[in-house]
Amino acid sequence: MNRELWDNGAPRRLVAADGTPRLPNVAYDDDGYPFADDQPLAQNSPQADQLFYAFPALKSWLRRRFPDAFAASDMLVYPRQGDLKASVAPDVFVAFGAGDHPRNSYKLWEGEPVPAFVLEVLSGTTADNDLGEKRDKYAAMGITEFWVFDPFGDHIAGHISGSSLREGVYEPVAPLPGTAIYPSDVLGLEFRTEGGDLRIHDPIAHEDLMSLDEERAGRLAAEAELARLRRMTQL
Repeated sequence: MNRELWDNGAPRRLVAADGTPRLPNVAYDDDGYPFADDQPLAQNSPQADQLFYAFPALKSWLRRRFPDAFAASDMLVYPRQGDLKASVAPDVFVAFGAGDHPRNSYKLWEGEPVPAFVLEVLSGTTADNDLGEKRDKYAAMGITEFWVFDPFGDHIAGHISGSSLREGVYEPVAPLPGTAIYPSDVLGLEFRTEGGDLRIHDPIAHEDLMSLDEERAGRLAAEAELARLRRMTQL
């Protein structure tokens, strides 16, 4: 059998799980499934800004509210064993009951729950795929909600759009009456735009999910206030 070796001397296959040749600059697991696709996560700064807000904010919120949920960004999801062409890498996805432990990829046939929520942040080169083939794959997998944020507003009026799966077809999520705020039933959160940026609101806590920078600023402010109070008690 024609095999090559890992650096540690262990054998690995020269083909991927579906029999196609391995591609350069792509990482494969021991079963022959890629877990990196050599594609950039974001292709422009507005797209990156929204992703760097949404993913950490959702992940931090899930750890507090649903610790058994799993959130990932740009991770390959495989719906069927041996079918690499069916795979898709959402910008952000959330799966409840999956357990928040490390993974190289997300394989549904291994008992992973189907993700309930997907968010795609559009760029000029990804929009057609995100709104076409990717959307169709999400529907076929049974992903309950499909959300899109368009930083430039070229494809989505108002920048934000949510869809909920009904009998295999995505139907638009309506905004809250008299607002441009869109509720996610599966997350229990609300999505809106503010100054062209994506904002996610927790209606139970009555606060927005914070970015990493906002969380850090809040911690620094709290530490500074604590230090001030300590100084006051020492006077």
